Amino acid sequence: MYDGDVHPGEAHLPEWAKARVQTGGYLEERVMNRIVMSFVVLAASLPAFSHHSNSAYRVTEVISLTGTVQEWRWVNPHTWLFVVVEDENGEQQEWALEGRAPGILARAGWNPEVFQPGETVMVYGSPAKDGSAEAIIARVTKADGTILGNSPDYFSGAEGPVAPTVASTGTTPDFSGVYYPYRPDGGGGMGAGTATPSDGSPPPPPARSAPISDGSLGRLPHEPKLTPEYMAMWEVITESLIAGSYEYDNSHNCLPPGMPSMMAMPYGMEVMQNDRKITFFGEHLDALRRVYLDEREPSERVLNDPTYAGYSTGRWEGDTLVVDTVALTTKSYITGKTPHSDRMTIRERIRFTEPDILENRITVNDPVALTEPWEVVYRYRKASYPDDELREFACAEGLRDSPVHQ
Repeated sequence: MYDGDVHPGEAHLPEWAKARVQTGGYLEERVMNRIVMSFVVLAASLPAFSHHSNSAYRVTEVISLTGTVQEWRWVNPHTWLFVVVEDENGEQQEWALEGRAPGILARAGWNPEVFQPGETVMVYGSPAKDGSAEAIIARVTKADGTILGNSPDYFSGAEGPVAPTVASTGTTPDFSGVYYPYRPDGGGGMGAGTATPSDGSPPPPPARSAPISDGSLGRLPHEPKLTPEYMAMWEVITESLIAGSYEYDNSHNCLPPGMPSMMAMPYGMEVMQNDRKITFFGEHLDALRRVYLDEREPSERVLNDPTYAGYSTGRWEGDTLVVDTVALTTKSYITGKTPHSDRMTIRERIRFTEPDILENRITVNDPVALTEPWEVVYRYRKASYPDDELREFACAEGLRDSPVHQ
């Protein structure tokens, strides 16, 4: 566990940032109040669902349902397919089946007219934890044999101009463009794909419908290492998610993903750049952040008004953009559902490592919540026409027009 006035990773921060992270303020009282209130809430009855996230389902359990389409809703934050299924007693039962957001499914071959009332479909999905007639979709097979998975294909194969990898002309690199997650090994998919065996037979049933996000696997080796106090907070959050509550689920509540989570970029991201600032716009929840390059420093007013994206300033070190972020609200998470204190700071080193591949090396420092700095590397691949278009993610649409549990 690191301690002292300046912890590892703070040594190279600007002076204003060092001063900020060395003042704890009201943290201790706030943390204790949050822990106490968390246990009180868990003792009460859980709130009714309005729309779902992965944590509401048993995502490693997959069932199959065959039925008739009643309605198909192409809406944010999650699509919905309503199917009437005949149970073992011959009774008709309507199932509400949640799909991923339109921005993801459109890249997996879905569209607003992909299902029509009256057609027969076979759906693989994971059932809701509360036992209701609801599930999250892993894969759908239409009557004509069309198979629809929920993993997006971000690139259509179109070629575009190659981005510079170094500032060889003495100018800074231009990061402008639209990017998607880059995983050279092809891993890390969002759910069940549609790969068909070489002999033409149907693909095997999916093993799961979505990533496990409720903490039921415990703390994983790659996750930030928490101090006992913040581990207790994480356990409260996990208990709530496993029980099916959305109290601590920011995505469900249409709140921004925050930093550094938004840079994990599960969907797409657009980078807009000029001499004074770089703007990152994430497609997931329409998350926005700005990095100022004009040597400005955050005012005391800014530092006393923390936000999900925080306040970011950057400078160029050759071909690398170095970004420091402070003033981050404790309502956000480091990654997943990992809590942090108001002393968290973030350092990023962003550069092209090869043509069109952008790398972001992130170091998170928090002397109160973490026993050591947490490091992670994200990589993004630049898109070309026609793949360089992001879709609106109007999360409040689903809150207003929730199709279940009104």
